[in-house]
Amino acid sequence: MTQFQQLCYQTLKNQVPAGKVITYARLAKLIGNPKAYRAVGNAMNKNPFAPEIPCHRVVKTNGDLGGFAYDISLKIKRLQAEGVSVKNGKIVNFQNICL
Repeated sequence: MTQFQQLCYQTLKNQVPAGKVITYARLAKLIGNPKAYRAVGNAMNKNPFAPEIPCHRVVKTNGDLGGFAYDISLKIKRLQAEGVSVKNGKIVNFQNICL
């Protein structure tokens, strides 16, 4: 695992609580590299620690779910278990629950 991946995972785990989501771009900013949003996506895709490292909480800037290394229905199920509503592949009330 790279230092970049470790930084992504630790930042996500420590700063994004259950019931909230964060965008790939915002997570990139939090780790100090605002242009690395695609690299953040790649790190989430390779996350070997799910769900302890909650990569299911990372979504696209427009509220779309984005990708998921496992079946997308598992991402939806995990989000819903945390109180996050999903409809038609988008986060409901996105502006209020996105960090």
